[in-house]
Amino acid sequence: MVWSFIIAYLAVAMSFVKERRDKILCHDIKVEILDSMYNGFITETDIEDFFHETDMNVIGSPVQSINTKELERKLKRYSSVKNAEVYVTLEGDIRVQIDQRNPILRVINKRGQSYYIDQEGTIMPLSSKYSSHVLVANGNIVEHYEVNRTRELYCDQLEQEQWDKNHLMCDLYTLSKFIYEDEFWKAQVEQIYVNNEWEFELIPRVGAHIITFGTIENYQKKFRNLRAFYLQGLNTVGWNEYEKINLKFDNQVICTKR
Repeated sequence: MVWSFIIAYLAVAMSFVKERRDKILCHDIKVEILDSMYNGFITETDIEDFFHETDMNVIGSPVQSINTKELERKLKRYSSVKNAEVYVTLEGDIRVQIDQRNPILRVINKRGQSYYIDQEGTIMPLSSKYSSHVLVANGNIVEHYEVNRTRELYCDQLEQEQWDKNHLMCDLYTLSKFIYEDEFWKAQVEQIYVNNEWEFELIPRVGAHIITFGTIENYQKKFRNLRAFYLQGLNTVGWNEYEKINLKFDNQVICTKR
């Protein structure tokens, strides 16, 4: 008997809420850019303009009729948008939360084309409105896919033929992600250069030397060795003493004086 009363009450309450919801018209859009302090690829004004220009005519429409999933899908078409959440409130607001992509590397390829790779390994075009100050890679870089649109690298899922073609990009992503996530190296390394042997040379922010890094084989160990040399060696003899620092050989840091 009690359960029958509760079920009947809930049915009436839900019917009342639905009837009220059907009458509510959308009158405002409230946008939140979750990481606006760190990236400026897209702004609240951009999102508001999107809603005014879209053919879905949300302002003035019943909130019940607004297809929030379709709006999310369209917002995700922006190359700088990693995720978008759209929902409506009983007050008649559309709430939009935007999570931007976070670039960790800017690539300038052999053709002179330029683009970003983000923290998740997604290629994203440059923006005409905002430039992210990140690590730069240039030199002998030739891709086997379009660079002017958003595209994931899928480094962990490549077939052998695809790996042979695209392993350089995956290596660049692996190397730049390690540098980005380590505060010491993020502050120290400003450029990765790909030489004619498709090996890496690092250009530091501090010190007038070039780091011959080689391939990314044992890259974490190479960085450990280099850090130890920086702290124990260069801090003693001076940061401009050497012209080249070579990490290609196992367990060795070979230096060439000026």
